[in-house]
Amino acid sequence: MTYDNTMPRLAFFLVIFSAGSLIIHRDARADLNADLSFLTSDELQGRSSIDPTIHLAAQFLAERFEQIGLDTNLFDGGPLQSVDIPIGRQIGDVAKNYLLATGDSGRDALELAKDFTPMAIGVASGQAEAEMIWVGYGVQAEKLQYDDYAGVDVRGKIVVMLRKEPGPENPDSPFDGKENTRHAFFQTKVATAIDAGAIGIILVNDSASTERMIAQVESRRQAEVQRREAIEKQLTQLPAEAINIRKKLEDQLNLARESYQSLELEVQTARDGLMGMSEAGDQPQGGQVPSIDPNTNKKTRLPPVPVIAVSRPIADRWVQLATAANGGESRTLKQVTQRIDTTFQPDSFAIPGIRAKMQVDLTAAIVPSPNVIGTLEGAGELSDETIVIGAHYDHVGTGGYGSLAPGTVAVHNGADDNASGTAVMLRVAECLSKSLPSIPNRRRVVFIAFTGEERGLLGSQHYVEQPRFPITKTVAMINMDMVGRLLDNELTVYGTESADVMDTILDEANSKAGFKLDRIGSGYGPSDHASFYGAGVPVLFFFTGLHSDYHRPSDDFEKLNLDGMRRITDMICQVSERLATIPERPVYNQTENNVQIRRQLTVFMGVQLSQQPAEVVFSSILADGPAEAAGLLAGDRLVAVGGKPITQLDALFEQLRRRSPGDKLPLEVRRGDEVLKLDVTLRAR
Repeated sequence: MTYDNTMPRLAFFLVIFSAGSLIIHRDARADLNADLSFLTSDELQGRSSIDPTIHLAAQFLAERFEQIGLDTNLFDGGPLQSVDIPIGRQIGDVAKNYLLATGDSGRDALELAKDFTPMAIGVASGQAEAEMIWVGYGVQAEKLQYDDYAGVDVRGKIVVMLRKEPGPENPDSPFDGKENTRHAFFQTKVATAIDAGAIGIILVNDSASTERMIAQVESRRQAEVQRREAIEKQLTQLPAEAINIRKKLEDQLNLARESYQSLELEVQTARDGLMGMSEAGDQPQGGQVPSIDPNTNKKTRLPPVPVIAVSRPIADRWVQLATAANGGESRTLKQVTQRIDTTFQPDSFAIPGIRAKMQVDLTAAIVPSPNVIGTLEGAGELSDETIVIGAHYDHVGTGGYGSLAPGTVAVHNGADDNASGTAVMLRVAECLSKSLPSIPNRRRVVFIAFTGEERGLLGSQHYVEQPRFPITKTVAMINMDMVGRLLDNELTVYGTESADVMDTILDEANSKAGFKLDRIGSGYGPSDHASFYGAGVPVLFFFTGLHSDYHRPSDDFEKLNLDGMRRITDMICQVSERLATIPERPVYNQTENNVQIRRQLTVFMGVQLSQQPAEVVFSSILADGPAEAAGLLAGDRLVAVGGKPITQLDALFEQLRRRSPGDKLPLEVRRGDEVLKLDVTLRAR
């Protein structure tokens, strides 16, 4: 099924909600499609855990839990467990964030968020007052014989510098053409200024970054216009009796309007080139040159100083005043920058007649975001024990943090990551809600849709630290993350050695499911099960593999293998029911913490392979395939890949999983008594 995110959503809502009730009546096959359609829709804006739309997704999951029949009276009468998501820094005391420029014409008080922004890369709380020195790009590159600090003394001064490095758009720039060298990094620039003796730093956006910022904000604004118009159209088509649907759409419309108004302000800020608070990083940067602390006689580095970004119009005013006052013709910021970019010669100077006074006061910024939790109560002798079945429902929003499509502003719908796991969890809940109540001795089953996974397993770690039911009585955790791309019938399961019973339970379930199971013993890994395993809970983590759409806008609904997801659902239902009812509690085992996430096999060699007792043999070579083109012959025996000895098929496939179409696979093969080196250019499967 292909879901068109531009189509009106009215039909979908009418499937889910009747006019006067939130009760959902759908057949089991439709559930998976409908849940995925909503979770992957553009209206959720990529389900970022810090975006207001995460609450729409949470409300949807809460209602689904209720419809399934789970107990959701868990936190103040509801299913939502609030999780604090740190997002860097925010303004503390507004009165303690200012930038004053005092000159012959008086004092100019710049406006916070319009003319200047305190930057998180600087000290969280501090002030500086001094004369200002323009230092171009703020670069010291000895090997390139370039030094913006040559000829100016910045000790005890506030430096003003441009973002990037000389000639950032020039492919012939000695600074590695259009690629950034380390001299362009904010951390390097700030550290260089501090080591040169600056007591404060003022950053100015470069013109190319400003243009990109404008384009990105305009794109987001246009997307909000389309979103608002789509909701308004849906409202006009609603029947009068559709009260619940109307309320939901009106709430979404209000969110869209608020977002648009916010973006209107962002557009003007972008046009002025004013950087965001965390745009240079959210960790304070000090100096890099070691020095000796006179008080302790130990090696140390200079501490962070206040860092502020100003708009380009403000910087332009200062540069024009300075160039005129220094005895020459007044030059604009653009002219000064162009001179540096074309000559690759520094152009640094004092800004006479203006004294700057700056203060910053920043605090940690926190956004609340909910875990969504529902339970099936236990019964009999096992009722005080718990198993957790979970999947994270957050993703990476519209790009930026977590996205692997740098510079892209587009909805990342996260169909596989992890709408797939969330939808499968809902189906497992439906399955167990029907099968478990008839079993007299059973454990409590807690279903959790985690937030904050993409920001460091924050939702699952929060639950482990503040569990609704004791972690000491939690006997197992099952995690589903990226289970939507089943390929070649291969299903990877992590945690098979986290308890002795896990392999047996998997064997029982797979005798019916018939997957090619790739078993990874370790209970660790970069998903929510790791939080539980670290707390002593045995785990199983179901996964169909990484792919090229991971954390990109292309991870969409139509690429999901729905039949594969249904089969995975059936298997997890069997595994879950067994863990909920076996008399003996699974015993936790410690495993190695060296997990590598398995990629899907995306390349084609054009061979048939045979596993011999101590070697891999190429039993046949396909005509017109990559292996034939490289000169491989049937009967060749594999010696090594990339210099690494290979004796097992699994080891060869692991090497292939690390490759992409177009890569060369360097082989050593034995042909008779001779060892040959051949490069196979891999093709897409």
